[in-house]
Amino acid sequence: MSKVVIHHRAATYVRKLPNPQKSRLKQLLKDLENKPLAHPQVRQMVGDWAGYYRLRLGDMRIIFWYETETDTIFVDYIGARGDIYKSGD
Repeated sequence: MSKVVIHHRAATYVRKLPNPQKSRLKQLLKDLENKPLAHPQVRQMVGDWAGYYRLRLGDMRIIFWYETETDTIFVDYIGARGDIYKSGD
C-alpha cells in the first residue's frame, strides 16, 4: 500500500470543498493507495507536466507524481479542471 502525501496548497483546496465532494475525494485517494498507476482514471501527463499524473474526479483534477523507490504518492495540486493546469510552477 502506497503512502499519500498531500501538499498544503492541495489540502487548502480540499478543506473548502463541500462534505459530499470531500468524501468522494478521500475515497478516491484510498483507492489510489492500493493501485497508484493502475487506477482506470489515472493518465500520464506530457509537455510541461511530464513526470506527473492526473486523476479525474468529475470536474476536479488531482495532479500527482509517484516515487517508486519509496512507494509514495505526492499530491501537488487539486482543483477545478479549467484552473488546475494554469497552476504549474
